[in-house]
Amino acid sequence: MTLTKYFFAGATLVLLSLAGSGCQTHKTTAPEGGGYEVVSHPHHALLDDPEPPRLSLQRRGPDDTLTQIWPSLYSEHMVIQGDLALFVADKAFIQPERTTHPRLFAVKTPDLPLDLTDEILWRWSKANNKDFAKTLEKFAEIQPAQNGGGVEVRLQFWSNPAYGSERDDWPDEGSLQLDWRQIDDLMRAVKTKGVLQKDLRWHTPYIGEKY
Repeated sequence: MTLTKYFFAGATLVLLSLAGSGCQTHKTTAPEGGGYEVVSHPHHALLDDPEPPRLSLQRRGPDDTLTQIWPSLYSEHMVIQGDLALFVADKAFIQPERTTHPRLFAVKTPDLPLDLTDEILWRWSKANNKDFAKTLEKFAEIQPAQNGGGVEVRLQFWSNPAYGSERDDWPDEGSLQLDWRQIDDLMRAVKTKGVLQKDLRWHTPYIGEKY
């Protein structure tokens, strides 16, 4: 065997031993209540600083049957009320090319997830006398938080102006307080006006509105 072949054979053995020992990672599951679970999927890489693990959402039934809900969460923060879960997921968009944005979903398995984001932004626009089209344009992030007898939906907006232009009269943050009856109304509206769609990256089915 030549020296070059010895080198490549040795390097291969080192890589295989690393992959089979400390560098190999395994997914973990964390229960969130109501049978819902967040699954952490670490990236398999021989890097000192790997990417943060991908988080997915599933629900475990009384018979231990698993229902996959969404393959990539924006964060692990969610609100659970009985068999209802509100979660923020990465949803892919065509423009810019195949980027993802956070969207707020509601799900009651075995029903499909409902994208509530645009309905919430419409209600926030109406409550704050803002143009809905501009609200959609400025929207950046969304986060639900349990608050008393309902949910506070926290919003962040892109308010920094382009270089050389004046700052818009637009807030950096906003919020909308919803009780569970209002959340039911939101879900009903999306079911009525929404259509079956699939995420462009993960091909996960959901119900969403098209504005």
